[in-house]
Amino acid sequence: MEVHFTPDLEAKLVNVAAKQGRKPDALLQDAVVQYIDEAECLSVKEIPELPIRHLGDVGSLHRRDIYDDVR
Repeated sequence: MEVHFTPDLEAKLVNVAAKQGRKPDALLQDAVVQYIDEAECLSVKEIPELPIRHLGDVGSLHRRDIYDDVR
């Protein structure tokens, strides 16, 4: 697979990799692996659906409806 970067982005990548004492290819591979791992963790199948609670005719709540410190 080939990935093409703008000259500016490629220079930044080379600079960051050099600061870490790494090759740009290794830095990119680690970044892609991390991205894929995070994306798999956030897949829709693994996120439980949050329950929806209907408050009926209560309407919007204000701070004074919840806390006693507001008068």
